[in-house]
This record gives sequence, C-alpha cells and structure tokens, in this order.
Amino acid sequence: MLNMKLKIVYAISMLLLLAVTSCDSYLDKVPPHSLVENNAIVDAASAEAALIGTFYPLKGMNPSPFGANYISDGSHMLGFTTGRFRSFDDQLEVNSFNKGDAWDECSDIINSANFVIEKTEQVDDSKFPTNRKQEIIAEAKFLRFFAQYYLMRHYSQFWDLNSSYGALMRREPSRVSNNDKMRETVADTYTLLLEDLDYVIANGPEFVNVYRPSKLLAKAYKAEVLLMRSTNDDLQNAITIANEVLADNKRSKETAYADIFANAYSSSELLFTRYMDAEMLDGVFSNVGSIVRMFGGTYEPTIYFMEILGDDARTSFYNESVVDGENKFVRVPKLYKEDGNCLPYYMRTSEMELIKAEAYVVLNNKQKALDAVNTLRLRAGEDVLLAADVTDANLSTVIFNEIVKEMALENGYEWFAAIRLKDMSGKRLIYTLKIEVESDEQLIWPIPQKEEELNGLMIQNPGYEHLF
Repeated sequence: MLNMKLKIVYAISMLLLLAVTSCDSYLDKVPPHSLVENNAIVDAASAEAALIGTFYPLKGMNPSPFGANYISDGSHMLGFTTGRFRSFDDQLEVNSFNKGDAWDECSDIINSANFVIEKTEQVDDSKFPTNRKQEIIAEAKFLRFFAQYYLMRHYSQFWDLNSSYGALMRREPSRVSNNDKMRETVADTYTLLLEDLDYVIANGPEFVNVYRPSKLLAKAYKAEVLLMRSTNDDLQNAITIANEVLADNKRSKETAYADIFANAYSSSELLFTRYMDAEMLDGVFSNVGSIVRMFGGTYEPTIYFMEILGDDARTSFYNESVVDGENKFVRVPKLYKEDGNCLPYYMRTSEMELIKAEAYVVLNNKQKALDAVNTLRLRAGEDVLLAADVTDANLSTVIFNEIVKEMALENGYEWFAAIRLKDMSGKRLIYTLKIEVESDEQLIWPIPQKEEELNGLMIQNPGYEHLF
C-alpha cells in the first residue's frame, strides 16, 4: 500500500465548525474533504471532522472502486454484461486494475482511518460525550475494514487459509519509516478483518442511517466474512449471525422486491450506501463512469445472463429496452434514477438469506438452503423450489442462479459466490460458468506496479510476475 499524501481541502477551522454544527447527523452529508494533518485531532469535534474525511474516497465516480464499478465488476467478470465497463480480457488477466486505481482509493480510506484511530485513542476520554470516543474509533475501524476487505477479496487468495498471499493489512498510518510492509497470510487477514468487525459490534453506534457504520452493519458483514472463510464453525456462525440481522427490528426486508429500489435510500432493508452530495449530482450526467450513465445506456446484458434470469419476475429489473428518437439502449431499472441520484447497494438485509443458503449448501442441508432462497422467491412473486425437484448434483447451480436473480449488479456478491460454490466433484462453479478461467491464479488481480516499486516487501500474486 502506498504512502499516501493526505489532502488538505478545507482549513482546520472549517472542519471544526462543521463538526460542531452537525455532530448528530454529519453523515447525512459527507463533505468533500479528506483527513487533515495528523495532529488535528485534539477533542471530540476535531475527531468527528477527521472521521468525516475518511469517507471522502467514496465520492469518486470514474475511476472508482466504490461507484458504478463496484456494482458492475462481479457481473462483468462473469460475462453477464457488455459495454464500456472496466477492460478485462477473456482470461481476466489484463485489466484496468493494473493501474492501481482501486488500490489507491482503498489506501486513502485505510490511511485516513488509521490516523483517526491512532489520534482519537490519544485524546483524553473527558473530551468526549458519553461513549462517543469509542464510537468514533469503531466507525473508523469499520471503514478500515471496508477498504481492506475490498483489497482482500480482489488481491489475495481468500479461498485458501493456508496461503501466504493474503492482504496488506496496515494497522497504523503510513509513513516513510513503515512503508515497507509484508502482506499477511490469508488466515491472519481474516483474523484482523474480524477483529475490526467485533470491535464495531461491541463499541459502535446503533443503526442511525444508511450512510453511517453501525453495530448492525458490522454484524451483517461478519456473516459474509465468515462465509468467505468457510470453516464448518464459520458456516454455522454465519447462519446464526445472519438470522440475528434478519430479526433485528431496526431494519427489515421490503415486502416487495420492487420496493427496495423504488424506496432507494429510504428502503427498510438497506444497511449501507454512500451519500450523493450536490457536487456529485452536478456531474453525474457528464461523467461516463457514473451509475446513471453506465446503467442508463452503456450497460447491455449478455445472452448468458438473460438465460440465467429466464422468466423470473426479477428479470425486468435488469433489462429495460428504451427508445429515444433514433437511439435504442438498455437500462437497469433497479439502479437507474431519472435525477441521476443512483445509489450503490453496499449491503442490504436480504443478502443474509443468500448467506444462509450458501452455508447450508456446504453443510449438505438442501432443504434449508432452498428455504432461504424461497423466502426471496416468494417475495418476488415466484413459486417455491421443491427439494424433490432439485438434485444434489445441481443444488449449487440452483442456489447460484437465485443469487444472480436477487443480487446481481449490486455489490459483486455473484462473482465471489461463483468462486465459493462447488459442484459435487469439488470443482468451483466459476470454471463451468466461465470457460476462459483455467486456474485459481485468474481469480484475483495483480498487485499494482507502483505498490511493488514503493513497498520493498510486497510480493506479486502468482501468475502476474510477467506483467511489469
């Protein structure tokens, strides 16, 4: 990870003013600035202001790992979409991530979060109301997790607990003196990710709005991380935690699938997204990488994708033909908004049902796996899947197809499910779904060249040594 130079966009006095005037709802409007000097955190107000700055990289549109590309990458790598998305060759080897855009933005979040954590911990408790000090640290730790989890999934061999090719897990601000750092093992990467989530669950704020980390959000991600790691104990715990999230009265699944996207930011099941401020909205229609541009005309579903969707009631949310004069194009109704205020669905509660379904597949409980996806099928107006009609050999594919119908083009879940789920012989579904994938080395991206150049201890992912 690069030794990032912190941006100074607002004067410290303006940051303090903002924090003082909006402590209760500051994430309703994530301001366009990033963390200031590392000595700016001296009390609650300055800690709040610095925390706000940690959200700054989420504002990006083109290129950005947390905007339209966050939505599209999983489906695009699977071959579900065509159009002017990020460039991947068929073997998923040569792609725009070689430039390090995603790596850099995650690095910004991690570095800013580490500054907030380090400096807030040094401020006397008496300068904070009630337990707000612990909450600020917890929110910063969640954001650190959010960025490191992205890097872990895309740049490390997350499927192999015995692998030494884990993530680069910085736990302190980047400085010249500590820039050379080895990546963790995969097992240690999971341990550190879960440590951050457990801290948030124990010390974070209750759910307030969809722009802000919370205990409930951390629990939802913990269920997903445990599914990713997938030991037998992890799978049982993932199911338990997913059920706890679903039972929490602070959030609830929408009654109808359409309501998730019609209600957007106010959806009762949305747990986390980014805020589109006035500056961002002003540029969405001119930015080719914005969600409204990408999914309002650039996107096209492939025949392969449409075959999986079939005649499911949710298909219409992925494919709307539009005629505008002589121009014909496709929109994605679940993502497209006329005003351009299109949000990425980083996490929503319905994902918990899919986590349960996947876990039950691995635990060889077909009925419970089907029960979980049937909950979502019934909401969509579809008939339930009967265990008698689904063979054991076809169960993984059936569950994968339900994942695609429910959550494709949201947060990349479909891509990682294709890697996690296996057929009866133990072969990953991705090898059947995308014949160009011939080895596990293709399932992750190359470490960017500039990280190798600046971090003397960084080791490139296997299979990519020839790229640079």
